[in-house]
Order: sequence, then structure tokens, then C-alpha cells
Amino acid sequence: MEVKSNYDIQADKCKLEFIKMDHKKIAAKFNLNYDENYLYIFFYNQKYRLNKKTGDVEKTYDGKNFVSAKYNEIMTFLDLFAYCKDDLSLSGKWINVTNLKQVFKTGRLVTHTDLFGEHAKRFSGKIDKLKKACEILKGRKINQGDVGYIIDIFDFLPVMFIFYDQDSEFPAEIKLLWDENILNFMHYETTFYVANQLFDRLEELILGENN
Repeated sequence: MEVKSNYDIQADKCKLEFIKMDHKKIAAKFNLNYDENYLYIFFYNQKYRLNKKTGDVEKTYDGKNFVSAKYNEIMTFLDLFAYCKDDLSLSGKWINVTNLKQVFKTGRLVTHTDLFGEHAKRFSGKIDKLKKACEILKGRKINQGDVGYIIDIFDFLPVMFIFYDQDSEFPAEIKLLWDENILNFMHYETTFYVANQLFDRLEELILGENN
């Protein structure tokens, strides 16, 4: 008998919570399509469907065939639907999420290099492919870093992705900037699920997998 990981157990709990939600209300709030069986949402320009009866979350790469979504994706959707405030708006101001006034400060300075260093290493030396991957996600180019784009997490919520390639003095670095109102959309912890999903999707595209 296969033993489920803690991640799988937590994801299964989230699926059960989704079944209980008011799916019509969610669809209206976020302008999502739905039918008898599924609620549909685009996450980083990729189509997902959430089964209203089982809570299962799936995604498609070709618009026809669906495969199971993973932990970061499932947890992001549940938090968005369960937590998101009713009165939503973007401030237009970009900020490092660790600097938000609502986030408890530990006294230790946390940098983007600390948070995203391993992902930055995997993108190093691949600037042209990284730019192409951002454009496949319909990112809007900005003049920051070696690669800079504003990418829509969802149709209604963007994130700013900035990448600096390594040089003789500094390691490769990723910076993510969020709208100042991000914590009206999701919990602080969920921003890391969202970030990791972005990095995973970019890496898929760079490697030519499922694009």
C-alpha cells in the first residue's frame, strides 16, 4: 500500500474544501467559465479545470488532454478561492513581498538570492531561452535586469519577474515584485507556491517540455 506524503494529504484536504464551496460565486467573482462538472481558470496562461464533484485539479498543454496538477497549483487555487477578499483592486505599486507591513519580521534580512538562488542557477546562461519562455507566458517586457517581464499569474493579478545573470562578481539572481495589495488575494505563504510554479513553468519551456 502506497503511503501518501504530507503534501498529498494536505492537497487532498484542500480538494475536499473546494467541493463545499459556492462555485457559481467563485466564477462570478473572478470571471471564470464553468459547466456542470468543472470550473476553469488560467494560471500563467495555462488552462486548468477543477472538478466540482471530486475536487481534482487538472491542467492541459494542448487544450484537449488534461493531466493532474501538483501541490503548488492546488494550494494556490484553494487559497485564492477560500481567502481572497471581496473588494479587490491593484495598487499599481510594486514591492518585495517580504517587505510588506503585514508580514511578521524576524529581524533577519531575507534577500531574493536566499529565496530563489537555486532557481536562478538553473536559468543562468540561458537568457535568450528565458526571454522566449516569458513571452510564451505573454509577459510584457520591462527594462530591468538581463531579463525583465510583467507576467500575469491570473488574468486579474500580475507579478514582476526580473533576472540578473551571473557575472565575475555576483551569482545569478531572481527578483519577484508583487502588487502592494497581494495579501488581499492570498496568504503570504501562498506567494511562494505561486513563485515556484512560475519557475517550474519557465523551466519546462526552456527545456522544451510541454510547451
